[in-house]
This record gives sequence, C-alpha cells and structure tokens, in this order.
Amino acid sequence: MTRTEPVAAARGLAQRLFPDALTVLVGGSVLTERRTRTSDLDMVVVTGPLENPFRHSLSWEGWPVEVLVHDEETLAAYCADHLARRWPGIPRLIAGGTLVSDRTGLGHRLQTEMRRRLADGPTAATVAELEAHRYELTDLLDDLAGADDPAELAFIASRVLNKTALLALLAGRHWQGSGKWLLRELHDHDPVLADRLAHSLTAPPRLAGVAREVLDGAGGPLRDGYPVTDPRRP
Repeated sequence: MTRTEPVAAARGLAQRLFPDALTVLVGGSVLTERRTRTSDLDMVVVTGPLENPFRHSLSWEGWPVEVLVHDEETLAAYCADHLARRWPGIPRLIAGGTLVSDRTGLGHRLQTEMRRRLADGPTAATVAELEAHRYELTDLLDDLAGADDPAELAFIASRVLNKTALLALLAGRHWQGSGKWLLRELHDHDPVLADRLAHSLTAPPRLAGVAREVLDGAGGPLRDGYPVTDPRRP
C-alpha cells in the first residue's frame, strides 16, 4: 500500500478522529532523516477535560500510528514528570513536531514552552543519584569480571552497557533515554564514547574498560560503606 506523506496523513487522521481537538501535532523520527520503513506516526492530541489520558494505537493510510490523547492539565503533568526525570520523550515530541491542527493557539504555546525547557537542559544530578548509579555499576562490573558462562555474560554485559551510558549522561548533565534513544542521547553528548561503548558489547574486557573510565569520571567505584535502604516493610 502506498503511504500518504506523514504530515498529510496525520492531518487527515486528526480531521477524521479528533475534529474537536484543541491541538494536534505529529512528530518523532518519521519527520527526520532517521525515518525507517517501520517508523510510525507519533501524535499528540489535546482535547477538552478528560477523566484519564490514554494511548491509542491504530493503522492509518499505510502508517502504524501511536496517538497520545491528553487534556491540558494531564499533558502539563506528563511533561513536568518527564523533564524532572530527565527523559525528554513527550516534551521533545512536542517541541520538534509539526502542528496539523491548532484551533486555539495552544499548540504554538506548548511548542514554545517545550523548546525553552529543553534548551535549558536537565537539572544537575544529586550526590545521591550519582552514588546510586556508581554503586550499581560497581556491582555489575564485579559480576562481569566473575562470569564465565557465555549466556550470563551476554545478559550482564547488556546491563553494564546501559548503566554505563546512563551514568555518563547523568554525570554530564545530559538528557537520558532508553533503547535507540539511549544511544542517540549518548552520541549527542559524547560521540566518541558512544561509538566505543556500542562496539564493546561483545568484548567484555573492552566493555569493562570503558565502563571503568566512565565510573572513575563520575567519582569512582562505590561499594564499601554505601547504605542500601530496603523500602519494603515487614
């Protein structure tokens, strides 16, 4: 099936399914050079008051579509939460998206605000946050050094890679991510480190070396004397 151009497809979907929305935008990698044959239309729809926000998945004119439906209050709360956790998913989708419907000017105001918030960057890591990441990576590196089962090594190595990337971003006061976005954020922050880390997954000694460099730069290994509080109560 021949696909409609993404913005036109999103506009048609908005007119059909959300004609009364305050604003609708489409964004994500589908509008960039990173678009692939499996990219979907990521859309944000802002309506009048809702009992609960929801995600709507569907197919439209040859595109897989993910629609996030919010009212103004819930969208503001979600964006604030993402920014506080240094995960810029929805704010970035809004900031870099294309408006396909904006009856009240809300979409323009949202984009202006999210672009400003993203440009400010994430908050600096607290000592407690850095210590928690250092402690976990120290423990993972011990596991990596002691493992000799290939299957265990594979799983431990994947954890080491992810934790190393997250610690590098946290210590560098950069936005965080997951999956492909973790690599993209790390590449934006330090392309050399991103390439070294990505190519070390199948070589545990090399991976450990890169991880230790990041760990040392964030304050060094942490184990002895680090208090771990169990939040569960008997």
